Amino acid sequence: MGWPVFKSLSKRHFGASWSLLRYLHTNTVRKLCCDKKLYEDITEPIKKSPPWNVMFFGTDEFALRSLESLHKEQQRGGLIERLDVVSVPLRKSVTAVRRYCQKEGLWLIEWPVTVPQGVYDVGIVASFGHLIPASVIKAFPMGIINVHGSLLPRWRGAAPVIHALLNQDQETGITLMRIAPHRFDVGQLVSRVKVPVQWNIKSKELTAHLAKVGAQELLSILPNLPQHLRDARPQTSEGITKAPKINEASSRVCWGEWSCNNIQAHYRALDDYTPLWSLWQGTPVKLRAMVMQEALSTSKRDAETLKVPPQAGRARNVKENISTKSISGVKSFKSDCTVKNDFVVENSTITHPCHSVDIKSQRMDVIEMTGSVVYDRKAKAIKVRCRDGWVAFQCVLLKGRKLMTAQDFYNGFISKISKDLHRFT
Repeated sequence: MGWPVFKSLSKRHFGASWSLLRYLHTNTVRKLCCDKKLYEDITEPIKKSPPWNVMFFGTDEFALRSLESLHKEQQRGGLIERLDVVSVPLRKSVTAVRRYCQKEGLWLIEWPVTVPQGVYDVGIVASFGHLIPASVIKAFPMGIINVHGSLLPRWRGAAPVIHALLNQDQETGITLMRIAPHRFDVGQLVSRVKVPVQWNIKSKELTAHLAKVGAQELLSILPNLPQHLRDARPQTSEGITKAPKINEASSRVCWGEWSCNNIQAHYRALDDYTPLWSLWQGTPVKLRAMVMQEALSTSKRDAETLKVPPQAGRARNVKENISTKSISGVKSFKSDCTVKNDFVVENSTITHPCHSVDIKSQRMDVIEMTGSVVYDRKAKAIKVRCRDGWVAFQCVLLKGRKLMTAQDFYNGFISKISKDLHRFT
């Protein structure tokens, strides 16, 4: 092939290639311009005032309280115009939020979800349990607000109430924060409400109370929501603690390691979900209806023996332009459950000193062993030796049997074996 022929072919080849590149470039620019115009068409500017179009994310009873408040506000034609709900389907049960939606006829969307642009003003999350991706957050002009059951940055995670009680916190609360992608509970603070922790309150009651406070605080910011979001500030880097989920292993009592106040703290935190348990002659036994003492909840906690991360210092108040409220006069929850035949009332305020026990019929070498069990006829409770004293329980539940009183447990089990075997392990 001679040079003139090669030159001619090269000219035609590169000319065609250049024409193709120019065509692709022109059409790509046109497409980008069209896409930008389309985005501008479907993305509405941020509304300055209610009523708001809301998408709610939630699952359990804590979330339900906020959803109920939003729904009532929508029904009365107030701050909410549109309210749609996202929840997580469970295999073996139906979530509280799902039941409510089915009953009230709210539109329920299953997670994961794709949120259309320009439909909703703001998202609201309460006890959802799933990280929400950036693509979903960006679909809301005002982002997503989370109702969290602690005073962030203290107790970030899935179980803030449980960890507050495990660590004997005298104060907890509610935080409204802006959701950030990739990590739980690290977004900007919108508002906080402080709540005192009563000495004998347990997880279920405290969670219910915080859910009510959170729902009230959520409604309080909706009238002037854009301003509250503009005033939001980052969380402090001091006082950060984590609140991971708790499993059944955390409920097994370590009699030789835990003090009286450790055991009461675990009882308050875990009894509603995974009751304290030990072994009696190799059989698991749950320890119910603890005789609680105010002194054990107000004394300084023993950080070395609690099976939770040590306290990293109390979180300071957020900056002055963040709303931090306090609630006082919270009622004392003294009787959350009455057991059959009225033989015990949980959260009893009867005083039984930690170190007090009738030892007339017991050998000293036996009762000094941690885990040792004696029956107190006067209190109708079994008392168990721990690291620094005795704790009392008024009923027990052996695996495979019904709940029984301490007296029935003594008559049917403790009294049937040698006294040197009267011990939990």
